[in-house]
Amino acid sequence: MIKLLSAVLLFLTQQAFADESVVDQEDWLEDNGLKWQLSVGAFYADMALPKLIGADNSPAHLTLLADIKLQYKNFYLISYSGDFFGGSDVGYQFIQEEEWGLDIIYGSYQLAFTETGYFDTNDPVIKELEGIRDRDPDQSLGIAYYRSVGEYLAVAELVYDVFGDTNGWVFHLEATRNFELRNWDLWLNFGANYYSSNFNNYFYGVTEQERNDYLTPYKPGSGASAFVQAQLNYPIAEDWEFSAGMSFLVGSSEAKDSPLLESNYARVLFTGVKYVF
Repeated sequence: MIKLLSAVLLFLTQQAFADESVVDQEDWLEDNGLKWQLSVGAFYADMALPKLIGADNSPAHLTLLADIKLQYKNFYLISYSGDFFGGSDVGYQFIQEEEWGLDIIYGSYQLAFTETGYFDTNDPVIKELEGIRDRDPDQSLGIAYYRSVGEYLAVAELVYDVFGDTNGWVFHLEATRNFELRNWDLWLNFGANYYSSNFNNYFYGVTEQERNDYLTPYKPGSGASAFVQAQLNYPIAEDWEFSAGMSFLVGSSEAKDSPLLESNYARVLFTGVKYVF
């Protein structure tokens, strides 16, 4: 998403302002309905994904994370660096009221994997996963209803995998709150997901054709997961912030019972610094 944001901004500014100042460019963008915020940081992340049988479930510890908020009129792209298990990042604001709203949204709600594991590498095929079909990311489209509930923003999303292969749907529910503690900024997010049987079976089911010495046929029903996330930010210099956070997710027994998985939980602990543009 960082590349997407950079490309959009670069295209707009180069096409419209080949000879004008940066200030004039920013004024034009704002006047024409484009708003954006960006921060990028280098982080140490201790991550463990739901463990696939025989596979590595921990990516490299050093990583780049970004906070992105890009909005053009009613269209938006939002990504929060501490949000590993939240809902959609792309949407269109269809209805906007003072206390509530309704968006059309697009996103992915499950991790993809292949017979080489989670990560897109040139590693050899994992013998325990040899012969399985690729589990491609879902490409889900749906609606999100959001409302202010006291100090929290509550969001309910219902999406269907319109452009993917799962033929399933997901119901996502979450609540978010920001706390200001002197110079500290605390972001808290928690929620749950409900996955239809088709959606769950696409990722964690095993067909007869995929049977091997380690995998036996399995067809799960619908499933669920719950998560909690938090992130602390603290300014350490002009345009620089220290950031640290954690995320935890646990899935239901339908995923845990799959021969493809050895665990049904995920966690992320991270800390680093980021530059705010």
